[in-house]
Amino acid sequence: MSSGVIIGLIGIIISLSFMTFAVYKNWNVIYTSVICVIIIALSSRLGLTEVFTGTFADGVGSFAAPNLLIFVAGAMLGKLFDVSGAAWRIGDTVVRKMGKRWSLFGYVLVTSFLTWGGISAFVVYFVLLPLSKPIFKETKTPWYLWPGLTLMGIVPAELIWPGGLQIHNIIPTNVLGTSLTAAPIMSIAMAVVYYVFCGGYLVVENKRAKKVAWKQNSLPPETTTGDATEIESRAPGLVVSLIPILICLGSINIFDLNPIFGLLLGVVSAIILFWKSIPNLIDCLNIGTDNGVKPLVSVACIVGIAQVIAVTDAFTMIRDILLSFSSTSKFATAVSVVFSTNIVALICGSASGAITMILEMFSDAWIAAGLSPEWIHRTVCAAAGGFDTVPWNTGVIVALTVSGLNHKKAYMPVFWLSLVAPIVAAMVSVFFV
Repeated sequence: MSSGVIIGLIGIIISLSFMTFAVYKNWNVIYTSVICVIIIALSSRLGLTEVFTGTFADGVGSFAAPNLLIFVAGAMLGKLFDVSGAAWRIGDTVVRKMGKRWSLFGYVLVTSFLTWGGISAFVVYFVLLPLSKPIFKETKTPWYLWPGLTLMGIVPAELIWPGGLQIHNIIPTNVLGTSLTAAPIMSIAMAVVYYVFCGGYLVVENKRAKKVAWKQNSLPPETTTGDATEIESRAPGLVVSLIPILICLGSINIFDLNPIFGLLLGVVSAIILFWKSIPNLIDCLNIGTDNGVKPLVSVACIVGIAQVIAVTDAFTMIRDILLSFSSTSKFATAVSVVFSTNIVALICGSASGAITMILEMFSDAWIAAGLSPEWIHRTVCAAAGGFDTVPWNTGVIVALTVSGLNHKKAYMPVFWLSLVAPIVAAMVSVFFV
């Protein structure tokens, strides 16, 4: 290994460490990404002009351009469900019907359903937070588990279940030519393992919690009932609330409509059906658009950084090692898919960014090694849910912030339920090659 490669590798580590610090401090990802690119370029002896006008710009554009309408339409749909009270109606109905004993399971179930239906995880956090507080009180579930349990509902619906409308499940269809329901049997097997693992962890954690005073006394923040009463008075009924999601799922998964048009069809149907429940439609659509553009820009910038890393000699060395490992056998290739995806997820700090980058770099080699596009689709999606859930992940920070918790108290359940569990589930795929 030459000194230039070593220096380049050190530069990559420094840039990622800086990104960790910056995200933790809530610095804007645009100027943060610029600083990271400068560090990488200088340490790897890349021309700054060529990097910013070429590699970085191409990386940002390659992700932002094809995914703009998907992000915006999905965020619009989520905002319409949020403002109208339709998401609240679905969650409230499921939890009430399941009763006190099963209400916590109902909370995870409704979180999964909303996520599977295409509503952004960030929207799900805010929509279900008021609903979850009385549930946690009634079931005497320690509040520090809220981020982990919420992610337990989000992760499988976002990354493992077949047919989901999240961007993570849509990206592979553009690269591999697969469908949103790729590898359904394997998906179910992975989901079962995921839930068994999470259930086992929660049993152990509940026993531990009884021995620790602050865990026993971890209660949800106080809230008023005024907001819930107001939402209930104007929220559409359960059947009406479900129709836009069913239209999206049916048009895309049954009638094979392009995901962009399927989501837009869901937006139009939500506007028509929720018309009377939305105080200000234009404000709702404007906010929804912003909610889609902001995460798109953030993820695109991270993809841009990853693309710059990808052209360095240091990363070429890492890629060659991974490819050589993949070529030893079909089983080794399958294992390397999970391993490689998590390396890129760690670099990106974003599951969608990792899925985009890993498929662009490795999918041709994996297919040539005998792996089917459907298998690659589902395995990469599941594996990307592992090391993207590092402490500086934006979704983790949002979950902790809205719940009034911090990393010290609440990150460990997140670690097990949203970092370790997806990797364990993804490893199931090696038995389906």
